[in-house]
Amino acid sequence: MQTDSETMSAQPLKQAKSEPASAQGWRVTLIRMLTGRLTLEDLWLILPLMMALIFLFNRQVGPADFWWHVRTGQIIVATGQIPTTDLFTFTRAGQPWTNQGWLMQVFLYLILWAGGLPLILASHAITITAGYLLVELACLRAAGGRPRPAALATVAAMAIGIVHWNVRPQSASYLCFGVVVYIITRARSRPTRLIWALPPLFAVWGNLHGGFIFGLGLLSIYTAARVAQEWLAERRLSRAAWRLLAVAAASAAALGLNPGGPAQAVRYVISFLASSATLQRNLEFQPLNIREADGMVFFAVLLLTLAVLWRRRAPTADQLGILVIFGLAGLYARRIVPWYGMALGPTLAGALAAGPGLTAQNARPSKPALNYAVLGVMAALVVAFSPWARPHLPAPLARPYLAEDITPTEAARWLCQEGSETRPFTNIFFASYLAWACPAVPTFMDTRFELYPTAMWQDYIRIINAQFGWEERLAHYDVNALFVQKESEKELIAAAQASGRWQTIYEDQFAIIMQRTGSRATP
Repeated sequence: MQTDSETMSAQPLKQAKSEPASAQGWRVTLIRMLTGRLTLEDLWLILPLMMALIFLFNRQVGPADFWWHVRTGQIIVATGQIPTTDLFTFTRAGQPWTNQGWLMQVFLYLILWAGGLPLILASHAITITAGYLLVELACLRAAGGRPRPAALATVAAMAIGIVHWNVRPQSASYLCFGVVVYIITRARSRPTRLIWALPPLFAVWGNLHGGFIFGLGLLSIYTAARVAQEWLAERRLSRAAWRLLAVAAASAAALGLNPGGPAQAVRYVISFLASSATLQRNLEFQPLNIREADGMVFFAVLLLTLAVLWRRRAPTADQLGILVIFGLAGLYARRIVPWYGMALGPTLAGALAAGPGLTAQNARPSKPALNYAVLGVMAALVVAFSPWARPHLPAPLARPYLAEDITPTEAARWLCQEGSETRPFTNIFFASYLAWACPAVPTFMDTRFELYPTAMWQDYIRIINAQFGWEERLAHYDVNALFVQKESEKELIAAAQASGRWQTIYEDQFAIIMQRTGSRATP
């Protein structure tokens, strides 16, 4: 059955004037915007994405999962080889390391080389916004071409994922997952050859970021539900069902197209999930907490979706599967929450569009001048907060590109000049930055959670909290310096000062470097 948006796209543009704005898609919205006929319904589609751009442009680069990725990309570009062992620490040097996201690491390094941090921030913002644009297109199709429910569902998806929009390789997965959501939504309404774009997508995605597992999960849920529904109804499978099975199988097989061979993707996922440190220490894999922002938004959107579905539209089998499986997975690990929001968007949009209150018939008459004024203000904000213009904003809007309190720029510069024999203990965020800023100085451990055994994580927690036996554990690893964040590691600083065996050799606003007495940490 043809949707309203498909019907409208086949009609001459001159007829679009007389049609309700809710029946138009993004293509007609762009044409109206360029021809002086911008409507309120068009603003519903445009403004959420502009707000996302403003928010993302204003992000800061944190050290956690960024700098060691960039450093790895630099190594790959310089040597033409992908590292397969640890190169950054003195505790795990030479140990096997499955580096699945090598392609994104290369992209990040080349972007940084070409345009510095402003280009990093801009590309990050555009990539994530493009992913949500695809979600909005899917929502628009699910809503029968009605902009308001599509926009509201997209905003809900953004609200769920917004706390996870950190500058890191994961941005690639937002775009790739958006592609999967859009293609599956198109396939729900009618068979489409576009579904054959999924295997090539997964072939690339499998070399970009581990989020491919969530995209494959979404495709698998959709495929299993549609095939099971058809088999139960007809006791046979149509050509479209067989094609869907072939696409799903080809997509899974495409993940094997990487330098490490077919087993690399499986090995990466297993090693990541089998790591007790990942599940216990990594905050992103902790269960949702309703007392925190992402937990509150998650449950609010979930309750809204259930309420709307109950009153307006029963979900299809695959939509129900996505709602339940991704919802439960999101409760188990907060890292899954952004993908839950993006996958849920079209279901929520369709349910919102099934009832009154959000259609153009209930809208006030359009005022083009006011619409363009609103659009102009938002466009000015996008430009003003762009990474290149941001430094010229008045304080406190002129935020630095780096999160300075957790990125030890000056201390790392000093250490590189003075500490060629240093074996420092530092927190995992400082260590990530040191991998880039001071590669000659290996660190204790960093944010690659799966690389380190449980015993090392226990030692890390004992040391950083200055618990009983912390100095003995440092001696066990032959650590001769402490590279300490002043705000978060006050206990360790106080304990080191009280022990009398550590002396401060560097201090600035954010960091302290302490040397073990009698060591040769510095010349």
